[in-house]
Amino acid sequence: MVSKFVFLAATMFVGQSVLATPLAVDSSSSGLEKRFSVLSGQWDSESEGSGRYTLYNNLWGQSYDTSGKQSTQATSYSGTTLAWKTTYSWAGSSSQVKSYADVTLNTGLRKQLSAISSIPSTWKWSYTSASSSLIADVSYDLWLSNSASGTGSSSTSTYEIMIWLSSRGGAGPAGSQIGTATVGGRSWKLYKGTVSTWTVYSFVATSEITSYSGDLKAFFTYLSSSQGLSTSQYLVAAQAGTEPFVGSASLTTSAYTISVN
Repeated sequence: MVSKFVFLAATMFVGQSVLATPLAVDSSSSGLEKRFSVLSGQWDSESEGSGRYTLYNNLWGQSYDTSGKQSTQATSYSGTTLAWKTTYSWAGSSSQVKSYADVTLNTGLRKQLSAISSIPSTWKWSYTSASSSLIADVSYDLWLSNSASGTGSSSTSTYEIMIWLSSRGGAGPAGSQIGTATVGGRSWKLYKGTVSTWTVYSFVATSEITSYSGDLKAFFTYLSSSQGLSTSQYLVAAQAGTEPFVGSASLTTSAYTISVN
């Protein structure tokens, strides 16, 4: 997967479709934040954990608010667990996503779903500050392709699976709700839509989840049994991040880890 590309995360706001989607010194001490780069440029990124992850600032929609600001920084890394934070202030259109600060996994991908036994992930996060006008989501973004050489958010993408842990201020997924689903012991609203050339399924938590721990493979299993998703599809990209439309906030991830087994 290329190191820099614009993610088209499938998102909408009140019925309007929107296209979303230097080497660090590892440390287990959050007191050594200064050893990690502050990412403030539009396409700034940083390798974390000897290449296991890449942290992106990814201001793909900043043209909708050229005066907006955002910075993203890793704060610690231990084992396979990354801590990071992003702080932003965005105005402009409330129906346009401005960015997708995210962590991208670089290992264990390009397998068919049938060859994946589990995708364990833990994500503990919080808003340390958030304006009353905030419109944003916090979400996983998983990409499938017919080919192992495919990439996320491209003409080679066939499916995008989003898992929304948070939706504030009226943000919602692309498409329309087609039902509810119970996955991993939790209740989710299930949406289906189309963005560019791929189909999007979005699982939206019925209440905000700030401490998630589970097997993401369960979402694919659900779609295979209920929506006919083929297990011959390849998992080619896995991200986790936040999409702000408008407002200001500081989002802190105290622990994030994901593996594809």
